[in-house]
Amino acid sequence: MKNPIDAVLAITYLCNSRCKMCDIWQKKPQKELNPEEYLKLPKCLKDINISGGEPFLRNDLVEIIQNIKTACPRARIIISTNGFLSEIIYRQMKKILEINPNIGVAVSIDGIGKIHNEIRGVDNGYQKVLKTIENLKLLKVKSIKIAFTVMGENIKEMEKVYNFAQEQNLEFTCAAAQNSEHYFGAENQKIQNKEDLKNQFKKIIFQELKKNNLKNFARAYFTRGLCEFALKQKRILPCQAAKDFFFLDPQGNIYPCLVSNLIIGNIKEEKIEKIWHSEKAEEIRKKIKNCQRCWMICTARTSIKKHLLKVFVWIVKSKIKQFHKISKAI
Repeated sequence: MKNPIDAVLAITYLCNSRCKMCDIWQKKPQKELNPEEYLKLPKCLKDINISGGEPFLRNDLVEIIQNIKTACPRARIIISTNGFLSEIIYRQMKKILEINPNIGVAVSIDGIGKIHNEIRGVDNGYQKVLKTIENLKLLKVKSIKIAFTVMGENIKEMEKVYNFAQEQNLEFTCAAAQNSEHYFGAENQKIQNKEDLKNQFKKIIFQELKKNNLKNFARAYFTRGLCEFALKQKRILPCQAAKDFFFLDPQGNIYPCLVSNLIIGNIKEEKIEKIWHSEKAEEIRKKIKNCQRCWMICTARTSIKKHLLKVFVWIVKSKIKQFHKISKAI
């Protein structure tokens, strides 16, 4: 078994939003990993998402980023935020960019205006997010993403948020509200209005395929997988949880992914490389081998890379279909 290359690090469960699709904000505060403990991360990591709760609620975030950068010098790092702490985010990012000028930020938007506020449970939340995006642009952050989480209440907002991202010249990423006993909640998140959902996904896939860029093609394929999962609760590619990917919670527990509640080990007790090659890790891999519980970018990214031929064939076929549709319309 090779060492992991992809990870989501939840550095805190403290949160200043009251989201409908997530109950992290209801978790009782516990002692979190200190910044020095992030130096134990394996240098083999290539992609790291720093998440929460709300990461910018940690006063020592700059130090944490410094230690992650030291431990994993080759890793692409992105911070996920709800964007409500506009001024704090500006001050923290100014320092963080001195450490890592290539770091990215993903800002959550789940609808335009009032709908976003209702889903996130924060008055004037949307305006705060816009201010954060403005500040990130002023700081010249190289990678700013708009992260949309689709659920029953905001299906028809997907295209609007996608168009907003395009107008702002920002990347658009999408996830479906899902269940997790140990992370963001265990309530049923299934979407009932599947026809509307399918139509929204089709529009995003069509727009991404039109761009003639490999990165956009990959996003189109990921969106196709998200559509399949949301409609049928099935993955289009095998999961890489506990193979290429792990999830680290604020207390140092290592899980295969964001939805499986099986603990592989704890970073405070042993090095991740040792945990990764333990008998317990192998047993957990066998248990989740054919897992169909999610389709998220953190585990889909390496799956896509491992099945490039299959992805390429789908892209070519989809482009041909797209060309014929456009030709008929002219």
